[in-house]
Amino acid sequence: MRALLLLMALLLPMPALAQTEGVIVRTTVKPEQGAVLGQHVSVFVDVLFPGEMPRPPQVALGEMPGAQIVRYETQATTMSDTIDGKTYTGQRFEFALYARRGGRLAIPAATVTLLTSNGDVAGHVQGKATDVQIAVPPGVDPSRPVVATDSLTLDEQWQPAPSSPFKAGDAIVRTITRAAADVPGMAMLDLLFTAPPGVRVYVDPPQSDDQISRGVVTGRRTDRVTYVFEVDGSFVIPELVQPWWDLSANRLRRAVGGGATIAVTAAPVTVSPLERTGRWIFAAVTALGMVTLAIWIWPRIARWRATRHAHWLASEAKAFGDLKASCRQNKPEITYGAFVVWRRRLPRPADGAALAEEIEAVLFAGAPWSLNRAEAFAKKAERLRHTAIRQRQVGVLPPLNPAMSWRD
Repeated sequence: MRALLLLMALLLPMPALAQTEGVIVRTTVKPEQGAVLGQHVSVFVDVLFPGEMPRPPQVALGEMPGAQIVRYETQATTMSDTIDGKTYTGQRFEFALYARRGGRLAIPAATVTLLTSNGDVAGHVQGKATDVQIAVPPGVDPSRPVVATDSLTLDEQWQPAPSSPFKAGDAIVRTITRAAADVPGMAMLDLLFTAPPGVRVYVDPPQSDDQISRGVVTGRRTDRVTYVFEVDGSFVIPELVQPWWDLSANRLRRAVGGGATIAVTAAPVTVSPLERTGRWIFAAVTALGMVTLAIWIWPRIARWRATRHAHWLASEAKAFGDLKASCRQNKPEITYGAFVVWRRRLPRPADGAALAEEIEAVLFAGAPWSLNRAEAFAKKAERLRHTAIRQRQVGVLPPLNPAMSWRD
């Protein structure tokens, strides 16, 4: 009886082992001769079975330092091949690679999970690592996100039109929409919105709306900013530039949003008229004094409140609150946008590198995401925030007699 049980234990793993025998995993890249910084590089992983394929396998690529790897297609392509006179059947899996630095980059070996016809795990097969040579085009700044594509467009819209009448306190919304072939929206440059003195700038988190058609990605990113005119005058809103490398013409190009010049008039002021009869002189003088006082003090209160509100909107605390709120929506792309804004406002932005890699792995490498992971991500961000604030406060003592000013 014991001998029979031992024999059965030895024979049970045999079907799983048989599933892995003869399976070929090969990895190729396109373009084979290498690519330029920011160009879409296709990474193909072929899994071939001798004879028939029992069930499509599962394929994964590990994280790659210096690059982002994204898989857009949920279904692989069925293929067949003849190797050394034998017929093989299998599937091809395609990944999109976007390099973030030049030089030779190592592409990790693919991990293939083989499945039985019933969907059970039959074993694992490891592919071979390969590499790709990335060139930095002349005139391109490799320290910033680079877009390399055959076509890129930039559209600029204003609401209301810059030629409309404006008075102090009014606002105008500027929307920049960029679209590029074979480049995801998050790979595009973060625009720097500036304005002259007397104009407040409020920037919304960017929105990405990538579209995939027959394996070709069209990245689309929308940036929206609001300019609030605090005083009257003529204001020049500067242009915005998206540099990109034209793969077809092999040259550096610039997509430009031209900006605008906006004329703002002073806000209307209403003053109570003086009464004409002598018996109302006292009341008229009193009313005029009150109106004069209101005219003098109200703009200062408004500026003070606007300054406080603007400081709050631009504060690290506001950005962290937006990040925590985004983690409750179970939408990693919104969490990523809020994380980018909050990280820039940390005392030491470099401290968030580990968290950046974690959320980028979800967006660009297909890592799993859930409300539990979002909650854990928010807790990690809170610990990083407390550490950064505590490090900033070390060695700083408050003044013995803090100065107080009542000036506006």
